[in-house]
Amino acid sequence: MHAPVTLLGHNNPPSPIESAKEAMAELSVFTENNPVIENFDGAKQYAAYIERTRVALNAMEDERKPQADPLNAALEALNKPYRLVRQPLEKLYELAKARLSKYNNAVEAARLREAQRLREEAEAAERAAREAEAAEQEAIANAEDGECTDVGGAIADADQAFKAFQKTDRAAATAERNVPVRIASVMGGKALSMRTAEVFTVEDACAAITIMGCSDDLKKQIIKDAKRFREATGELPDGVKSEYQRSL
Repeated sequence: MHAPVTLLGHNNPPSPIESAKEAMAELSVFTENNPVIENFDGAKQYAAYIERTRVALNAMEDERKPQADPLNAALEALNKPYRLVRQPLEKLYELAKARLSKYNNAVEAARLREAQRLREEAEAAERAAREAEAAEQEAIANAEDGECTDVGGAIADADQAFKAFQKTDRAAATAERNVPVRIASVMGGKALSMRTAEVFTVEDACAAITIMGCSDDLKKQIIKDAKRFREATGELPDGVKSEYQRSL
């Protein structure tokens, strides 16, 4: 076992931080060399190191707190008037954004439906143009074989069908580009536009936990929620239990 803690005197005692660093180094070595407490003497040595560490931690806190408290108070006094305005303003800001997002989503959905309709028209016009082109080539080939066909009419029909396709294709492309809603800034900044963000929704928590397992963070959150549940109902939910343990 590691030798008992010996606190040496100092002409110039180390600062609380330096003392805590020494305690950390000593405790690190001791716990590494003594992973198991085998008897009461070992327990007393652990107790000595625990007490030494507690003293170091308290000394650091005693030095830090008087220095930090005035700064924290000054920071709180500085932040309070801003926070009193910021918090309700941010709530209104989020409300306004939610309402504008709802409207813009509806507008974009309508524009998307119209763009899809125009694209379908363009695709139909393209098929008609290809059919007219095929008819034109067939008429030309038949005429070369001596058949009496209206080549001029076939060419005119193909040209008209191709122009119709170009027109509908341009209209569809324009509608597709214009689907996103953009609102020009009234203050000279960037236009307001919608952004796409990934949003997760828990549809079946039990199924997700069965696959992923229950992480330590999730267990901590479940315990917090279980405590709230007990405060509201007087009992813990199924799957969570409590017990009393003794510790230092």
